[in-house]
Formats: sequence, structure tokens, C-alpha cells
Amino acid sequence: MTVEPVLPLDVTTLGDLFELAAVRHPAGRVGDAFDEETLSFQELAGDQRDVAGNLLAAGVAPGALVAVLVASAVDLVRATGGIAVAGAVMVPLAVPVTSGGAHLARLRHVVAASGARYAVVSDQLAATVAAVLPGVETMPLAALLRPAGTYRSPAVDPDDLAVVQFTSGSTSAPQGVTLTHRNVLAGLRALHHGTGLTEADVVCHWLPLSHDMGLFSTLAAVGAGADVRTTSPQAFIKRPTEWLRRFCELGATLSVSPNFGYKYLIDTVPAETVGEYDLSAVRGLLNGAEPIDAELAASFARHFAPSGLTPHAMTPCYGLAEATLAVTIAEVEAPMTVDWVDREVLTGAGQAIPADPGAAAARGVVSCGAPVPGIEVRVTEGGRPLGERAVGSIEIRGEAVTRGYYGESTPHVQDDGWCPTGDLGYVADGSLHVTGRSKEMLIVGGRNHYPQDVEAAVREVEGLHQGRAVAVVLPAEPGRGRPERIAVLAEVGHPAPSVGSTVSGIRGAAAQQLDGTGVDVVLLRRGALLRTTSGKFQRLHMRHRLLEGTLDGVVVHVPVDEPVPAVHGG
Repeated sequence: MTVEPVLPLDVTTLGDLFELAAVRHPAGRVGDAFDEETLSFQELAGDQRDVAGNLLAAGVAPGALVAVLVASAVDLVRATGGIAVAGAVMVPLAVPVTSGGAHLARLRHVVAASGARYAVVSDQLAATVAAVLPGVETMPLAALLRPAGTYRSPAVDPDDLAVVQFTSGSTSAPQGVTLTHRNVLAGLRALHHGTGLTEADVVCHWLPLSHDMGLFSTLAAVGAGADVRTTSPQAFIKRPTEWLRRFCELGATLSVSPNFGYKYLIDTVPAETVGEYDLSAVRGLLNGAEPIDAELAASFARHFAPSGLTPHAMTPCYGLAEATLAVTIAEVEAPMTVDWVDREVLTGAGQAIPADPGAAAARGVVSCGAPVPGIEVRVTEGGRPLGERAVGSIEIRGEAVTRGYYGESTPHVQDDGWCPTGDLGYVADGSLHVTGRSKEMLIVGGRNHYPQDVEAAVREVEGLHQGRAVAVVLPAEPGRGRPERIAVLAEVGHPAPSVGSTVSGIRGAAAQQLDGTGVDVVLLRRGALLRTTSGKFQRLHMRHRLLEGTLDGVVVHVPVDEPVPAVHGG
């Protein structure tokens, strides 16, 4: 008997996806994890038709870029289908959480880069968006949800642009990844296959739908007929234990997060209360968006074991907006594989040579699994493919992969379809192992160091707030006789211990990792380390702010050639 795929091949546009969900799974629901009110897939399809009709009536032409700034994840999903049916192109944007200059400057930059002339907004944001983006026509979603009457939908081709997904900006200014309907649907099918997602699942996560991991995980759930509940990162941060309780009440089976989210739950759910939660329904907790911390994954499994969480729930994966998310996914419900390699050889020679896990120089690199269907992965150096266990630049190719960035005249993807990711890694036993980002490598005195290694070394220094620290390279200062060097920026707790002892502790821990090399130390107030909307530290943005003197929350900056201060924190 032939088994029909979760998302049939005759579904060729995002509009088709919502219509299919309404027909096959009319009772499936999408909603906010903290809100009992939800929207059925049948209602969702009706809303998309009204949004499309009203967009067309307002003069939005096929191919026009439409920015979306809505506070509710449910509303963003409504807008997604409507924009697709209208033949327009969605530009999902993060709603500024404050009226601060940095948030608004990023919004202006992204909208200017996209050239969007329209913005679908939550009613409560209409006035703010109109003031910040005076050249953009703001369209409150409530008005677009009014009955649209009859209209003729434009023909939408699978190779028409569907989404311009701006990258998180963790290593550079946000760039608009261009994704066609074909790209998106291929990416969703890859997610279905890699996770085994079906209508029996309940997906619950806190990632913003302006981010590729949040958006495409949610759309994949709808396409598979699975119930999905989301909430904002801000709500998750403010109410982590309540979020986890709702996660359990919903019987959630799948979630997705970077390292940050899992560590935050360890830190905020006391060990003595873990038994009050029931995580026995969980079959997969996808972990991606940055190199996966093997120690953290093991700690999470131990911490939440009393809740009935299967020890193999953590599922490493690797993806990016350029691939409509999924590139590789480890086998769900299988033990996580950690490849222990010689750290010195890894950073010095670029070779992943196996090492004893107990060796002082051993580094554990988590396997992110094999490529999902339709995606090819290779590791190169100077465009030349490398063999197994050789570290190089990760490149990807496949139907879900973008053809480039919006508005850029220089092609990002090579003529043969290979797309550079900006990440470093190696292949071993058919699985991808991600070691870091090329732009974030710490190269000093001709030697390479991964920032994660330095950060892990200083994590346990007394005085740091939850071990939060990032490592960056600072340029030489010839006028002061300072060579190029590494700086560690770390958040301190409150009340802080002796600043002097914390600086000394960071210097000592970093020196052990760096063969005696000294570091600048910058201590910051809690919350001062900048993150992307998905929780990744913005190392290069922090470096830029430090160099230009605009870094907020600095407690003390002690250059490598200055003595440890004899001052105390408060």
C-alpha cells in the first residue's frame, strides 16, 4: 500500500498549504501557549482568503513586498497565508520590544533593505509603525480580516518569491534571504521527514515567527496537521516555569530551541520541583541555531529526568534561513552522539582527530546528524571539497536552498548551486559536526581558537551571572603598544563579589585554554550581553560596540597589560 506523504507534491504554494490543512485537518489548532483561545486550521484558511482579498483591493500587486509586524504568532500565521494567496511576498519582522534606538534602527534598516511599501501590523502597533516608517503604508490586520467578498486571486507560480527572511544578525548586519514557494515547501517536507512530524504531534515553542526557526517550525506543524502553540521570547523569559507547565498540560511532543532556552530552563526550574512536571509525552527537543553544548545537553537530561523525560529527547540539528531552516537532523529518540577530538589539533591543524573523552585536551563535538532529504552538504577549503574529519567551510545545495540575498547584485550561490553558510565543521561517519562560525574565529598570533572553548573555560569563574561570557578579538593598538588580543566580555551577578577576584579568575581560566596568552576582561551588568531574537549571543556586535565606546552596562574594562583592580562590585 502506498503511503501518501504528509505534504503532497501537488501542494506547490504556501496558500495551498493552508487550504490542505483546512481540508485534511479542519480541527487542528494554532494558538498562544498562554492563551486558551485558539484558531482552527479551517478558520485559518478562511482568514487567509479575507486577508488576500483585502490586500488586493488595497492595491497590493503580485510580487509586492509586505512587511509583517504583529505581536501575536497566530496573527502572523494568518498574514502568511493571506499574503501568499495575494501573490505578494512576506517580510516577517521582529516587533520592537522597546522604543530604544537600536530596535528602531534595525527595523528601519530591514525595511529599507527590503524596499517594502506596505506593512501589515497589529492594531496597537499601527501608530508606532506609521511614525517610524513614514514612507510605508500601514495596514492594521483587523481591517484585513473583514469579509472580503468575491475576488480573483492572481496565479502564483512555485518559483515566485514567497518570503524574504532576514537573518538574525549574529555575525553581520541582517540580510534578506530570498525564498520561493518551492524553496519553502521543500524545506517543510524536509522537516517533516527529519522529525517524523504528523498530525498526532503537538508542537510547542517560544521562538519568534520573525525568525526562520520559529516560522518554519510552525508552518511545518500546520502542514502536517499537528497542533501548534507558540509564545514570544519575552513571555518565555518572564514566565519560564509557567511556560513549562503549559507545555506539559498541552501534552507537547516536539519543541525547538537553541542552547540558551534549555539552559534557561535548567536555571529557572529548581531541581526539587522537576517532579511536579510531566514531560513523558516528549519525543524530541530539537537543539540548533548555534554549535550545540554537549555538557549542557547532558545536564538537561539529568535535570529533567524526574519529570519522565526520555534521556534521548535532545535532538541536535543544523539549519539556517538560507536553507529554509533544516540542513541536518539527528535521529529523533536516539542517543545523542558526541565526537571527542583533540582540541589542539582541531584548532591548529583543522583536523578532527579522535581523543579520549577524559583527556585534558579533549573537546566534545556534537553530531548534528545526516542531511535531510533534498539537501546535500559538503565541507570545503578554497572551494575544494575536503575528506572526512577535515575542518572547513560548510556548503549546502538543494531545492530548499536560496538563490541569494535580496537586493544584492553579486550572486551568493555558486553557478553549480552550492551555497556557503559561513559556518565551519567537518563530516564524520556521514554526519555533520559544526565547530563554529568563520567570522567569529579568534585568530591571534597566527593561531586559531574557537570562542566557545574560551567561553567554556571561564564559565565557572566565581562572580559570573549564570556563566554568561563571550570571547572576541580586539585589534592591535600600536600607539599604546598593545598587540592584537582576545577579550572576554562577561556578565557579573548582583551583588557581585570582588571585581578584582572575578577579573583574575577569568584571566587565569582563559590563559589555561590559550596556552598562557593573556586577555582583556570586560565585566558587564546582568543582561548587557546582546542577543538575537532567538537567543544567540551577538559576539561581533558586542565587539563593535566595545571598540566604538557605545557598549552599555560596563562595570570595568581591564586591558591585558593593566593590573587587576582592587575594587569591589555592589
